[in-house]
Amino acid sequence: MTKKGNMNAVVCALAVALLATGCGHRRWGMCALGGGLLGATAGGVGAGVIRYNSQDHGVASDRTTAAASAIGAATGGIIGALLGHYICDPIDEPVAQAAPPVEPPPAPGTEIVELRGTHFAFDSARLTPEGEAILDQAIATLEKHPQINVRIEGHTDSIGSEAYNMKLGQRRADAVESYLVSHGISASRLSTVSYGESRPVASNDTEEGRAQNRRTELIVQ
Repeated sequence: MTKKGNMNAVVCALAVALLATGCGHRRWGMCALGGGLLGATAGGVGAGVIRYNSQDHGVASDRTTAAASAIGAATGGIIGALLGHYICDPIDEPVAQAAPPVEPPPAPGTEIVELRGTHFAFDSARLTPEGEAILDQAIATLEKHPQINVRIEGHTDSIGSEAYNMKLGQRRADAVESYLVSHGISASRLSTVSYGESRPVASNDTEEGRAQNRRTELIVQ
């Protein structure tokens, strides 16, 4: 291998070593630039002087000296840039991931109020004992929260005409309202509306689904 080949091998080995040890986490900056300029200057001058002093002077000597200076400048520039970058260019710190936003806690004294509705027998607006027990729970909640009002919605299954079911839904809503008022809930806090068969929560193709649709719902306002 020639002297030029040996020099290139050394440069490549040094470059690979420096890149493997630190460049991957550093940001290229002024240190690399300054090191490259200084290395190129020192390498070019040093190589030229050594080459000039090691041979007879003449045209051929001038050309080989210039070539040696160019090679030295390139080699010194690469080494200087890598050294400058490795020694003092800033290290890129990993960017911290933002923490997910924290849901604020509910304000003191606030509470989500849920009121269960009740179901009815086919073609009936009469409350069942099970329905009255559910409304008793709603009454306890309304007494605890005197600031809330309630809309009572009456619903039916799809059997019968639309007009008839609208009236049946209203009778169911009125039955619930009467029960609540008879147990101390002010009528001013209550309103009623019928949706008849227009808002099913289950399929009207089965008895189970129709039973779910024969209902009232209590909506907190």
